[in-house]
Amino acid sequence: MNVCSLVVHAHPEQSAAVKARLEEFPGVEVHGGGETGKLIVTVEDTDEDSVADTMMSFNAVDGVISSILIYHYGGDDLDEEVIREAN
Repeated sequence: MNVCSLVVHAHPEQSAAVKARLEEFPGVEVHGGGETGKLIVTVEDTDEDSVADTMMSFNAVDGVISSILIYHYGGDDLDEEVIREAN
């Protein structure tokens, strides 16, 4: 499992639309920052796409200026924890 956090810089007047579009991607959550156009975003791997593919897709969203990777975690221990909690 991979988990990343990013800052997605958007035109402030388009940040609400950018936030809505980003949240349509599987594994993506927007946590704030829309007022300034600097959206705080987390991305997790999904069955459909890897974190890297999802992050690259952000560049095609209308209103996005850039995205900056802030943190990346990758490891199997998160998968094991989810399995234990499910049981």
